[in-house]
Amino acid sequence: MSQHDDWVRYPVGKLGEGAWCEECKRYTVRNSTCDLIAVREGKILLYRRKRNPQKGWWALPAGYLEWDETLEECVKRELREELGFSVRSVALLGVYSDPKRDLDGRQNIAHCFVGEVSGKMKKDTSEVGKVEWFELDELPEKIAFDHRKMIADYRKEVGSNEGKFNGF
Repeated sequence: MSQHDDWVRYPVGKLGEGAWCEECKRYTVRNSTCDLIAVREGKILLYRRKRNPQKGWWALPAGYLEWDETLEECVKRELREELGFSVRSVALLGVYSDPKRDLDGRQNIAHCFVGEVSGKMKKDTSEVGKVEWFELDELPEKIAFDHRKMIADYRKEVGSNEGKFNGF
C-alpha cells in the first residue's frame, strides 16, 4: 500500500478528528489557528489566558481550525465559544507564519481576522480570565504569541484608511 493510499484511507489520521495521540503527544488537528481582532466602538477586545501556553498573558480570541471548517467559520466559532459574542462579518488582516510565533516551538500558522462584535459576553471561565476592551494606544504589557504584531498591523491599516478597516 502506498503513502497516498494511507492518506485516502485515513483522511484525518488513524486516530480520527481531534483525537489525542499518546505516541506523538499531539491532537490530530489542522495546525492553523484563527485569531480575531474584535472591534467595538474603536476599541479591541483582549482577555487574560487561564491556560498555558502563556497563562496570565493577554490574548486575542483565537483557536484551532477544525476539520471541515472554513477559516471564517473558525474565527466566529472561537469568539462565540470563548466569549459568547457574535460577529456579522470578518475580513482577513493577514497570515502569520513566523516559526518562532509560539514560544513553545509548535510553529502554528495563524490567520488573523478583524470583525465588529455584537451581543452580550458569556465567557468560558475555564479558558478566559479577565476581559477588557482596550484603546489601541493603551495596550497591556504582556500580550501572548504574536498578537501584538497583529494589533500593530491592524493599527497601521486603520491609520492609513481614515479609521476604517475594510468597510468597518
